[in-house]
Formats: sequence, structure tokens, C-alpha cells
Amino acid sequence: MSKFNLVYMAKPKYGGWVSFTCHLSLKEDFLIYRITNRDEKKKRDLGYSCKYQNLSIKSISKLDNILITAIDKNFYKYLEFIPSGSYIVIHDPTEYNGPSKNILRKHLERFNIITIRKKVKLHLENKYNLKSIFKFHPFYQFEKKNILESKSGSISISRIDYDKNTDMIISANDKLENTCDIYGFPNDLYVYRKLKNTNYLKYYKGRFLKSFEELDNLLSRKKYVVDMSSIKNDGDGSQYTFLEAIYMDCILILNKKWVGENSIFKHENNCLVVNNSDELVNILLSNGDEKILLNSKKILNSYINVDWNLNNMHLEFTKIPNTIIINS
Repeated sequence: MSKFNLVYMAKPKYGGWVSFTCHLSLKEDFLIYRITNRDEKKKRDLGYSCKYQNLSIKSISKLDNILITAIDKNFYKYLEFIPSGSYIVIHDPTEYNGPSKNILRKHLERFNIITIRKKVKLHLENKYNLKSIFKFHPFYQFEKKNILESKSGSISISRIDYDKNTDMIISANDKLENTCDIYGFPNDLYVYRKLKNTNYLKYYKGRFLKSFEELDNLLSRKKYVVDMSSIKNDGDGSQYTFLEAIYMDCILILNKKWVGENSIFKHENNCLVVNNSDELVNILLSNGDEKILLNSKKILNSYINVDWNLNNMHLEFTKIPNTIIINS
């Protein structure tokens, strides 16, 4: 059976793009490649038990069934060598929105676009007339070794960045005795501009290894996972931090700006939603409701069972007008 060849065309070594690529590779047994100046036989670590191989763009362009799992501006120069009809995943509007992304949008016209949140799918089509199919994030069920009956405390495992609103968590921590542990890869500019006059260093616990064992160690003891993400024209759906929290039996606390009317997440049903740091304080001082966790498990099933099979994906795209299909 034909399989996708995953090409990671971005610089970030941490975050949702890497998580997506690894979960998809592990779940479907797809190979991962990155673009460099020359071909390398030795494979390198991407994280989460995944390896990738460096290839030149000449070799990449000869691969069958290319699926670009992520792209940033540093790799736009290679897009012209990627065959028409290849597949590409768009994660959020920051990837394609604005004048600086014109070159990417031009190439998107000849690719088969996959969006992983319905809000992004609608925005991409309504603003740029670029059609896509929506697919749930693929979630790989990694081994859980630390299964504890009693869990307490809270943790944040997102990047430290503008769109993660880490300052809200810091502000809440200033009013709490049992503070929320903050882990993650920091955006140095955000830390300097937004957090330099806060108690950020008091609460920041550092980065963590890109491994499922480390996620298990961090989340197994915690009752809550706090994620204050908000991105314009994005939201309602999920992110890997959300899915990892649910999988590890943690109650999710989300930003109201992420949770819209059509969201799969519902306050006091399968998550808890806050508007500001004061509301976050009140939530963290409460006992929580185990029914919330049980309801959130229902959400996870869609991500575990989603079909990213190449042949089935091919059939889905044939139903969309104005798309270019590989091997059609």
C-alpha cells in the first residue's frame, strides 16, 4: 500500500508542528525527511522516538506522495521544486495570512491542502478561496507508565510565547500559594518584552525533553493542565497540549478566546474556561469535577481513530473541485 512521505519544512524544533509530524509518523508508519544541502544516510532525532533523514531538494522532489507537515518562510525557496498535487498541512492562520505569505499562498493553489481545525478551513476558503479538507490531528497512544490514583496541582507545557498568553498564568501564580508549574520552549523576544518585569523566572521550570516518557513524568501527577492559547481566526478545535492532557487524565483549563460557540470544548462539561487571571485563580482553588475529565475522553477518540491513509485521502480530494491530485 502506498504511504505518504512526510517532509518537515520548518526550523522550529519544539511545539505543535514537531508533535504533529511525530504523531502522524508513529501512527501511520510514515517516513520523515528534512531538506538540507546534501543527502545523508544517517538518520537524526526529531523527538518522541522519531527519526528523520536529511535529503537535498533534488532528492526530495523525486519522492512520491509528499506530505508537507509544516512550513515556514525559511523554506519557501524550495516550494517551486515540490511537485504539483503534493499534500500540505496548514495548522493555523499565522502560516498563510498577510502580504509576506503571498509566495506560499500561490503554491497552495497547486497543492492539496489539509486543515486540522474547522475554523482555519473556513477562514482559508472565505478569505483566499483556497479549498481544503478537514482532518482531526492524528494522536498516537503512547505508553503510560505512571498511573496514579491521586493527582494534584497544575502545569503548563505550551511554548512561552505571545499566542500562549503565559503572562496570564504568571499573574495568577502571584495570587496563589500552590502555583502552576510553567514548562516549555521560550520565545526570547516575548520573554524580554512581556515578562521581564514579572515573576516569570520564579515559576518557570525550564524546557522538557521531546519524549513521551517526559510527558508521562510531567503530567501523571498533575490534576490540571493550563493552556491559555489564543490565535486570531483560529480556535474551537484542539492542539496537542490539549490532547496530551486528556490522554494523561488531566482536566483542561482553556482561554475563552479559544473556545467559541461551535467549539468541541464546553465549559464545565469537558473542560474549564477562563477569561482572565482572576478566573484562573478561582478555578485552581476549586476541587474540579471528575465528570469533566470523563467527558473530555470522548473528544480524544476522534483523534485516535482519524484516518490519514493516503488512498482514502486521495478519494476525499477527488470530491473537491479545483484540486490537483497525485497520480490522478
